[in-house]
Amino acid sequence: MISANVSVFSIGKAVGRGGGAVPFDLQYASAAGGGGGGFLMGGGGGAGGYLESTNEVEVGTAYQVTVGAGGAGGTATGSPAVNGSNTVFSSFATSIGGGRGGSYNTYLPSIGGSGGGGSGNYRDAGASGTAGQGNAGGNGTLPGYNSGGGGGKGANGQNGQTSNGGHGGIGVTVSIAPSPISIAGGGGGGGAYISGSGGIGGSGQSGGGDAADYGGSSSTAGSVNTGGGGGGSANGSGAQTIGAAGGSGVIYFKYPAANTATFSGGVTSTTTTIGSFKHSTITAAGPSDTVTFG
Repeated sequence: MISANVSVFSIGKAVGRGGGAVPFDLQYASAAGGGGGGFLMGGGGGAGGYLESTNEVEVGTAYQVTVGAGGAGGTATGSPAVNGSNTVFSSFATSIGGGRGGSYNTYLPSIGGSGGGGSGNYRDAGASGTAGQGNAGGNGTLPGYNSGGGGGKGANGQNGQTSNGGHGGIGVTVSIAPSPISIAGGGGGGGAYISGSGGIGGSGQSGGGDAADYGGSSSTAGSVNTGGGGGGSANGSGAQTIGAAGGSGVIYFKYPAANTATFSGGVTSTTTTIGSFKHSTITAAGPSDTVTFG
């Protein structure tokens, strides 16, 4: 006789005393949208906040999933950079959007999951990150009028240097993704003459955008679905003075292969089975979207 307190397995799934499926442990990781890079000697955008953990989930219960957008880059006076948007997984995790990079004149960098870098024009201090989710942006500096890099999950953004903008803070490697991937790097800080690169971390570029070069290339956006901060802009005129957008966020799930995940219609996702686990990656989801586990 089977004890009343012992679960049995039916068609590969655990069932409880009353015949219903029992809860199971879900591993997850989430990154919010990255902050936009500042305009005209702009600081790098901060990476979107990053969280990872394991929680028990109920079978048949709908859980909210929302993937945050990256913040727009600064374009001109009156149009500063924008913080990234939050990524949410029910009550388990709210990753805070990355802070915007500071801009020439009056626009200071913002606090976020990771903070934005300060503009070199007024030697602004970088903004703070959110504890447990990211790090602070780098400071703008003299001599050189070079801006700070945005903070990343793995480190603070670099302060502006004598001859170049600060590099973005490194990101983090997501081990529960179908293949390990580095995300949540800060954007590079703009400079008066030579600008810093985006955050590098893990196995390579962790989503942070490169800053503009004075007299050369324009800033680049944070990579899609990495929460990377946008690159800050350089001194000069035209496209070089415009900050780049932060990258959109992402959610990763890892759970037993015997279980299922069913997403509402607004969700964009992929699911792969590797050995005894499934790996679901959510690349787009709105505030009313959900996942239901089976």
